[in-house]
Amino acid sequence: MAKAATRLAVSRPVVSRAIADLEQILGVPLFSREPEGVVPTFYGETLVHRARAVFDELRQGVEDIAALLDPNAATLRIGSSPANEVGLVARVIERLSLRYPLMQFTTFSGPVESRMEALRERRVDVWVARAHTEDPGPELCFQALMHERLLVVTSEHSPWAALRAPSLADLMEAPWIIAQPELADGSPAQRAFAAAGLPWPRRLIVSDSLVLRLSMLRAGRHVTFMPDSAVRLAPELPWLRVLPMELPHWDLPVVVATLRHRRPTAATELFIAEAHAVIREIAA
Repeated sequence: MAKAATRLAVSRPVVSRAIADLEQILGVPLFSREPEGVVPTFYGETLVHRARAVFDELRQGVEDIAALLDPNAATLRIGSSPANEVGLVARVIERLSLRYPLMQFTTFSGPVESRMEALRERRVDVWVARAHTEDPGPELCFQALMHERLLVVTSEHSPWAALRAPSLADLMEAPWIIAQPELADGSPAQRAFAAAGLPWPRRLIVSDSLVLRLSMLRAGRHVTFMPDSAVRLAPELPWLRVLPMELPHWDLPVVVATLRHRRPTAATELFIAEAHAVIREIAA
């Protein structure tokens, strides 16, 4: 109570009275005294969850007004997959920052579960990644951007870069670096190996980190997959070699996801429009 009063610049009795009045209105206790101190009850936790949305809407309203007055004043929080972060997201941020030099961006990358939780908790305004399901459910809204294709890539120094018409069979003894989603049933990589009647390579490193994959790839000892958008939109790496091999597209598209019942911020709408513009340009 004392810490809350200090932070709110009011007296402790004011905080205590406000909580007591709220508990009387709701008819349930919001806090309980435990050995470690005052902690929220189940009712209190439930109220906090809903109140977070209320205060988020107020914050968003203030930011929207500021952005309408000057888009440079906007702040955008973006969640993404590692592959889309270095490709599409980086390109969109670059273009928006050139147009609005003072616009602020915060990025968050991680597995799909953490990205979804960040969006639900309103710690990010939008996330960009390949959809994990066809049905986003009642909470989320998906806008499809593109269907990515996996490319097989290596270094110019690797022995496989010199192959004119390589096949997966030619690469079975190569050390591979493969991301978790690419190992899943139904992924383009899994379907390609299955269609060729091949098991997964024996020499295998599993990592979702694109930074790690590129770092290890440069030495010329490894082979990996990369989404075509990352190769086309990320800064060009002169030593990277795309092997002439065709793999199927992902069944589910890369999407921009937002909360269904939360009006997108002005900065979010700018980001989504710019993402569609980038996709149209690389598809032309």
